[in-house]
Amino acid sequence: MIIRLILLTAVVALIAFSNFYIHSLPVQFQLHIRNLINLTGLGFLLFIYGLSRSLRREIFDLRRNSEKMRLKLFDYGKESSVLTAINEVIEIFGKNPNLEDVLNRIADAALRLLKVKYLLLQVYSTGEQKFFTRIIRGKEEFELGEELIEEIILQGNSVLINNLVHSPRYHSFAERGYRSLLIAPLKVREENIGLIGALAKEERNFTGRDLDLLTMIAAQASLIVENAHLLEKTKALSITDGLTNLFNYRHFRERLMEELKGAKNNNFPLSLAMADIDYFKNYNDLNGHPAGDEVLRQIAKILMRGTKGSDTVARYGGEEFVLIFPNTQKKDALLVCQRLNKSIKNYKFKNERKQPNKDLTISIGVANFPVDAPDTETLIKKADLALYQSKENGRDLVTAA
Repeated sequence: MIIRLILLTAVVALIAFSNFYIHSLPVQFQLHIRNLINLTGLGFLLFIYGLSRSLRREIFDLRRNSEKMRLKLFDYGKESSVLTAINEVIEIFGKNPNLEDVLNRIADAALRLLKVKYLLLQVYSTGEQKFFTRIIRGKEEFELGEELIEEIILQGNSVLINNLVHSPRYHSFAERGYRSLLIAPLKVREENIGLIGALAKEERNFTGRDLDLLTMIAAQASLIVENAHLLEKTKALSITDGLTNLFNYRHFRERLMEELKGAKNNNFPLSLAMADIDYFKNYNDLNGHPAGDEVLRQIAKILMRGTKGSDTVARYGGEEFVLIFPNTQKKDALLVCQRLNKSIKNYKFKNERKQPNKDLTISIGVANFPVDAPDTETLIKKADLALYQSKENGRDLVTAA
């Protein structure tokens, strides 16, 4: 382009120089030279016109490429913001693996990055209800509706709709003043476990790029949900007895200390029961260990069905079980244990008629805080002593300390 400008300047200078000295030439040559100069000038004007169009085209292309680069940089900036926000959330999750807290942070990040005021993040549980989470951002509670949830959760579709007023399927949103809708599913190993959706009431046209950003956020949220599930399962395995699915001995000790501390602080009673299957070694010797394991599993189920959700049932070891009854007087704990004793006695176990007492039964001992013991160790000893008395007095009994 610089060379073209130099040529233009040179030609203009040449024409000016020619016109200045043309009068010094003979008259017969002046007309021919003027015609030559005019033809040269016309040709040059055409050249300048072509050059001008070429320059304008180059400038237009430069501006267009510059705009493309600006949009790409803007998109990269958004992606970088998403990744930065998600990385911060993942770091927080590593330090404090609280699913609801982390998902709240993801919701806030999505709200900020998409520049919306209304957002919904829902996680559905296929198994345990405690994994269900619902997070809403905005001043009002809203529901997506069964039809839309089915489309996203069951079919795994994303949704991008502008001008909701012209979409009869989503008229309920338009009636509440929403104009645009953007939703992406949460997926774990091809299973749809939830959704994240952004809504706008102001004039806003969501783009495919917005949907890509929301999908990125949804993917990271899904990963965090999956990790939370795995952590919960790992934690559950660490405190659960593998055979009976009851709490194990270690967790029982931790739980008893916590419950006893609460009982002391609130001036509540607490009862503890220890139970032992009568003649269990005899049953194992006659029927084999697989049959004995089935007895342990069935008794665990009976104990769980016969207690409240606030009670704790654990396997103490071998054929022994332990039950914690928070905020329960001794007499009430005795009634519960007597019902459990009767339920086990009435249950028909395999080959139980071969037992020494012609039935498979259980003996139980009950102790109470603060009546029988002021601390954890003493309470366990008192309940164990009451259990021993049940054994000594003929088994299939419930005895209070």
